Amino acid sequence: MAESVKTQSFESHAHRPTLTVAAGLCAGPALVFFAQLWFHGQHHIAVAGVLLSLSVICLISISRVYTTALHNRIIRLEMRVRLMDLLPRDQHQKISQLTTPQLVGLRFASDPELPALVDRAITERLSRDDIKRAIKNWVADWERT
Repeated sequence: MAESVKTQSFESHAHRPTLTVAAGLCAGPALVFFAQLWFHGQHHIAVAGVLLSLSVICLISISRVYTTALHNRIIRLEMRVRLMDLLPRDQHQKISQLTTPQLVGLRFASDPELPALVDRAITERLSRDDIKRAIKNWVADWERT
């Protein structure tokens, strides 16, 4: 669906990397197939196949972990820059009090509501999901990894 037609909200913003799930689902039957080869006496092919399947599973896992870690680093930087612009100078020290999950949640808040949400996040120790639920004017993120 086109971005202009589709909107995001707390309920609809979850990102599900379908290719990662598809790759994981393919690894399961491959392991079953190689187990069958093992039981039919084709040990070398079975061992090679299992090792190949396990290496693919490891690569899929590593790619998701690295992508998520990089995405979080970018969000932290983006939100710190955004907060430096939106918060009064005497409140800039609050930025360092925010945790990464809080910054991730705050990125969906509109500029007018962001300063008040920062205060609430710090004083009430709001979780990422609590912050997202508190957002009144959701800012969509269509470029997530």
